[in-house]
Order: sequence, then C-alpha cells, then structure tokens
Amino acid sequence: MVLGLLGGCAGATEDATAIAPNADSPVEAAIATPFQSIAAVPSSADALVYASRHLQAKARRLAVPADPVAVDLYTLDDRCETYRREPILVPRPQSMETTVDLILAEQAIPELTLSGYRISFNPETKTVTIDLRVARTSRRVLTSLSVCEQKALLGSLRETLLNQPDWQIEAVVFTNRGNPLVL
Repeated sequence: MVLGLLGGCAGATEDATAIAPNADSPVEAAIATPFQSIAAVPSSADALVYASRHLQAKARRLAVPADPVAVDLYTLDDRCETYRREPILVPRPQSMETTVDLILAEQAIPELTLSGYRISFNPETKTVTIDLRVARTSRRVLTSLSVCEQKALLGSLRETLLNQPDWQIEAVVFTNRGNPLVL
C-alpha cells in the first residue's frame, strides 16, 4: 500500500517498477526520480529516510487544514523542461512557510541533505530570502547541483513563490548559511 501511495503521489500513472525498471528494491523503485541517472542510487537507509519524508509530505497535502488557503505548487516535470502547477490547501497562518516546507520535503536530490532553512520576507522590496542549510554530513553541496537539480529545487521554490498573487513577491533570493548562493 505504501508503494502505491508513493507511486501515485509522484504524479505518474505508471506503477513503481515502470518508473524505475532497474531499481534493486521496491523502496528504490518507489522513490525513483529523474536525478538518479545523474548521480548514484541512494543507499537503502537513505532511500527509507527519503521515502518516509516523501510520504509524510504527500500526506500533508491530503489533509485539509482548519483555516485553508489555496496555493499553487510548481514542480518540475520528469523531462526537466517545464513546471507543473498543482493546487493545494495549506493553513492560512504561515502559508508561505508551509508551502516551502512541502516543496523541500519532496525533493529527492541524491546525497544532498538539508539540515534546515530560514525564510524571510522584506515587504519594502517584496523580496523573499531563503537561507538553505546543507547538513555538515551531506555528501554534496549546493554548488554541485546539476542544472536540472537546480531547476527542481530552486526553480520550484522560485516559481511557486512568485506565482502567488496574494503574497505579492517580486523576487526570490537564495543564500547558503547567510552567504549569497552562486551557482
């Protein structure tokens, strides 16, 4: 049942093995992403952690909050070409933070582990700054992301934040532990 949820939540109609026909385990098949051709397949422990995190994020999408507001999530398609729009409901208080949480929780970039992030909004410049925190134990850093991985992680955040008219955001800036992120 878990594999069915994960496979169905990925936005694909194929079953898990059709997504990743060469996966060695059902967990790896369930979490297959377009990035696995770029980097090594995650270890079983990493795959389980990601699968759990991904399932929790998908479950949060299904829960209807007490004071909901509609938000459009923009996620990169499997071909790394365009962003798909998906309307969801998030709690009105902290809607921006909840939306960013959902996007970050669903990212599957092999060997990149985020320990957290901070988000701030400057109403004068209408700029959101997202300070990403890469875990010290992460095998990869943000500057090692491929163009497709950058579009999936940073582009999804940027598209989602800029396309919410109620938030009136005109720019999104990314930093790495307070330093401007230069990719």
